[in-house]
Amino acid sequence: MPENTTIVLIRHAEKPSAAEDVGLAVAGQERAQAYSIYFQNYPSDQTPLKFRYLFASTDSTNSDRPRLTITPFSLAAGIPINTSYSNSQHKELADSILTPAQPGQYDNCNILICWHHGEILKLAKNLGVDASKAGTWPTQWPGDVFGWLLQINFDGNGAINYQQTFCINEKLMHDDHGQNPPDGK
Repeated sequence: MPENTTIVLIRHAEKPSAAEDVGLAVAGQERAQAYSIYFQNYPSDQTPLKFRYLFASTDSTNSDRPRLTITPFSLAAGIPINTSYSNSQHKELADSILTPAQPGQYDNCNILICWHHGEILKLAKNLGVDASKAGTWPTQWPGDVFGWLLQINFDGNGAINYQQTFCINEKLMHDDHGQNPPDGK
């Protein structure tokens, strides 16, 4: 288990209206650009969280949105995006973080993961989150919600700190207002 580590999970940005279209809608491009600043200043206690690792699901013929969503932040922060795991490989990604090949690799660092909404809660569960213990935590992620953020915090012993594990509405974009996650308890 990672120690003194925060993992932030986000859904990819807005998609074009036609289901078969790849890329981001104009609103999604705007969100991706906004993330380049948002995640350089993401608050944790009194100082911004500094990310060391970025993950996005592998591009497929149907979607390259997770990678495109965090590319502006990746470029601004100078952090490469690991796209080694497909959308359905959320368990494999979680396992690689929880028990890395190089022990301690993810200790004392922060990780940003961009995924598809249909699998993101499964990814969080595979990372060890017990939704009944988290503060505000959704039981499902609605298809029209793009502005939620899941934060998972591991303490110095590698246990999840549920005081710092929650879901928030980023309120980053104009249409994020009024889409607050339900209280998971």
